[in-house]
Amino acid sequence: MTIIAGFLAGALMALIFVAHLSLMFVYNPPNFIRNADAEDNNLPRVILMLHGMALLIWPVIGIAAALAYAAVSDEVADGVFVAGVLVVELLMAPVLVVLMKGRRLHLVAQFGAFFIIFGVVVPVLVSRA
Repeated sequence: MTIIAGFLAGALMALIFVAHLSLMFVYNPPNFIRNADAEDNNLPRVILMLHGMALLIWPVIGIAAALAYAAVSDEVADGVFVAGVLVVELLMAPVLVVLMKGRRLHLVAQFGAFFIIFGVVVPVLVSRA
Protein backbone atom coordinates (compact mmCIF):
# COMPACT_ATOMS: atom_id res chain seq x y z
CA MET A 1 0.00 0.00 0.00
CA THR A 2 2.91 2.35 0.63
CA ILE A 3 4.01 2.07 -3.00
CA ILE A 4 0.49 2.79 -4.21
CA ALA A 5 0.25 5.83 -1.92
CA GLY A 6 3.57 7.12 -3.24
CA PHE A 7 2.54 6.45 -6.82
CA LEU A 8 -0.71 8.37 -6.34
CA ALA A 9 1.09 11.33 -4.75
CA GLY A 10 3.66 11.33 -7.57
CA ALA A 11 0.92 11.10 -10.19
CA LEU A 12 -0.81 14.07 -8.57
CA MET A 13 2.42 16.06 -8.69
CA ALA A 14 2.92 15.01 -12.33
CA LEU A 15 -0.54 16.23 -13.29
CA ILE A 16 0.01 19.56 -11.55
CA PHE A 17 3.47 19.90 -13.13
CA VAL A 18 2.22 19.07 -16.64
CA ALA A 19 -0.73 21.45 -16.36
CA HIS A 20 1.51 24.22 -15.08
CA LEU A 21 4.14 23.57 -17.75
CA SER A 22 1.45 23.66 -20.45
CA LEU A 23 0.09 26.96 -19.20
CA MET A 24 3.58 28.38 -19.03
CA PHE A 25 4.34 27.28 -22.60
CA VAL A 26 1.14 28.91 -23.86
CA TYR A 27 1.13 32.20 -21.94
CA ASN A 28 4.83 32.77 -21.26
CA PRO A 29 6.79 30.63 -23.72
CA PRO A 30 10.56 30.25 -23.44
CA ASN A 31 12.77 31.70 -26.17
CA PHE A 32 13.30 28.36 -27.92
CA ILE A 33 9.54 28.19 -28.50
CA ARG A 34 9.16 31.81 -29.57
CA ASN A 35 12.06 31.57 -32.02
CA ALA A 36 11.16 28.17 -33.44
CA ASP A 37 10.70 27.89 -37.17
CA ALA A 38 7.05 27.09 -37.81
CA GLU A 39 7.82 24.97 -40.87
CA ASP A 40 10.72 22.85 -39.71
CA ASN A 41 10.80 22.19 -36.01
CA ASN A 42 10.30 19.39 -33.57
CA LEU A 43 8.55 21.54 -31.01
CA PRO A 44 5.43 19.35 -30.62
CA ARG A 45 7.68 16.32 -30.06
CA VAL A 46 9.82 18.17 -27.53
CA ILE A 47 6.77 19.29 -25.55
CA LEU A 48 5.25 15.80 -25.70
CA MET A 49 8.52 14.25 -24.53
CA LEU A 50 8.76 16.75 -21.64
CA HIS A 51 5.27 15.84 -20.54
CA GLY A 52 5.88 12.11 -20.97
CA MET A 53 9.06 12.23 -18.92
CA ALA A 54 7.28 14.18 -16.18
CA LEU A 55 4.53 11.58 -16.06
CA LEU A 56 7.17 8.87 -15.65
CA ILE A 57 9.56 10.59 -13.24
CA TRP A 58 7.18 12.17 -10.69
CA PRO A 59 5.50 8.87 -9.67
CA VAL A 60 8.96 7.36 -9.10
CA ILE A 61 9.83 10.34 -6.87
CA GLY A 62 6.51 9.87 -5.06
CA ILE A 63 7.24 6.18 -4.44
CA ALA A 64 10.70 7.07 -3.13
CA ALA A 65 9.21 9.70 -0.80
CA ALA A 66 6.57 7.27 0.47
CA LEU A 67 9.15 4.56 1.12
CA ALA A 68 11.39 7.10 2.87
CA TYR A 69 8.51 8.21 5.08
CA ALA A 70 7.52 4.61 5.86
CA ALA A 71 11.13 3.86 6.80
CA VAL A 72 11.50 6.77 9.22
CA SER A 73 7.93 7.24 10.48
CA ASP A 74 8.44 5.06 13.56
CA GLU A 75 11.72 6.73 14.54
CA VAL A 76 11.17 10.45 13.92
CA ALA A 77 8.27 12.86 14.23
CA ASP A 78 6.33 13.99 11.19
CA GLY A 79 7.74 17.48 11.59
CA VAL A 80 11.25 16.15 11.03
CA PHE A 81 10.16 14.51 7.77
CA VAL A 82 8.49 17.74 6.65
CA ALA A 83 11.69 19.63 7.52
CA GLY A 84 13.64 17.09 5.46
CA VAL A 85 11.36 17.71 2.48
CA LEU A 86 11.93 21.44 2.93
CA VAL A 87 15.72 20.93 3.04
CA VAL A 88 15.61 18.85 -0.16
CA GLU A 89 13.56 21.58 -1.79
CA LEU A 90 15.99 24.28 -0.68
CA LEU A 91 18.90 22.25 -2.04
CA MET A 92 17.21 22.19 -5.46
CA ALA A 93 16.35 25.90 -5.37
CA PRO A 94 19.65 27.55 -6.44
CA VAL A 95 19.95 25.58 -9.68
CA LEU A 96 16.30 26.04 -10.56
CA VAL A 97 16.37 29.78 -9.78
CA VAL A 98 19.24 30.17 -12.25
CA LEU A 99 17.51 28.05 -14.90
CA MET A 100 14.12 29.70 -14.47
CA LYS A 101 15.18 33.35 -14.55
CA GLY A 102 12.22 35.56 -15.29
CA ARG A 103 9.77 32.90 -14.15
CA ARG A 104 10.11 33.15 -10.38
CA LEU A 105 6.35 33.06 -9.74
CA HIS A 106 6.05 29.77 -11.62
CA LEU A 107 8.94 28.36 -9.64
CA VAL A 108 7.37 29.40 -6.33
CA ALA A 109 4.09 27.76 -7.37
CA GLN A 110 5.87 24.50 -8.24
CA PHE A 111 7.85 24.58 -4.98
CA GLY A 112 4.60 25.08 -3.09
CA ALA A 113 2.96 22.14 -4.84
CA PHE A 114 6.04 19.98 -4.22
CA PHE A 115 6.08 20.87 -0.52
CA ILE A 116 2.36 20.24 -0.02
CA ILE A 117 2.30 16.95 -1.90
CA PHE A 118 5.51 15.40 -0.60
CA GLY A 119 5.54 17.04 2.83
CA VAL A 120 1.86 16.76 3.72
CA VAL A 121 0.00 14.41 1.36
CA VAL A 122 2.59 11.60 1.38
CA PRO A 123 2.70 11.30 5.18
CA VAL A 124 -1.11 11.32 5.36
CA LEU A 125 -1.48 8.69 2.65
CA VAL A 126 1.25 6.43 4.02
CA SER A 127 -0.02 6.65 7.58
CA ARG A 128 -3.49 5.63 6.38
CA ALA A 129 -2.16 2.77 4.24
